[in-house]
Amino acid sequence: MSQDTRTGRERPGTGTAGAPGRVTASDYSGPGVEAELGPHRTAAGHDGSAPGAGGPDGHGDYDTLYTARASSAGGRGGRVTTDDGLLDLEMRAPRELGGPGGAPNPEQLLAAAYATCFHSSLELVAGRGGADTGGASVDAAVALRKRGKSDDYAIGVEVTVRMPRVDRETAGRLAEQAHRHCPYSKALLGSAEVAVRVA
Repeated sequence: MSQDTRTGRERPGTGTAGAPGRVTASDYSGPGVEAELGPHRTAAGHDGSAPGAGGPDGHGDYDTLYTARASSAGGRGGRVTTDDGLLDLEMRAPRELGGPGGAPNPEQLLAAAYATCFHSSLELVAGRGGADTGGASVDAAVALRKRGKSDDYAIGVEVTVRMPRVDRETAGRLAEQAHRHCPYSKALLGSAEVAVRVA
């Protein structure tokens, strides 16, 4: 059994990944969450500055700690590299999308990045409260969606948190707090449906 702690309306996984479903547990998508996550989420400054730098788009209240840079050649059937050379991946569309598979795709990379970032936020908020995160894990499922026969695509994300050393109520509270703090959750606010659940 699992407990949903926050919903973005509908669970990703509708279609090939799983059956349609709606979250029925406590909903944390109300004004409190929107007020905390919303004001600072904008694009890169019009002056060409890096995301998070000061400028006309309202990033003055954040200090840039680190900037990752990646370059794609060939899109889903090409290659992606980072400027430091640590990441150099051949990309292939999955078989479910008519591609050859056998190599990473953007949805997998986003799922890996989101799970990692969310887990770091979970450890941060748990550490503040003295909760034991031993054995904890975070899974992220990223679903690519399409509206009818149009070229309108979107993503849905389901984050599953497991914290075996704390009770379910505490795990749910910490997962909700981590969702509020996670930079990836903030970045996706308003542009993707995100559901967070405790297993």
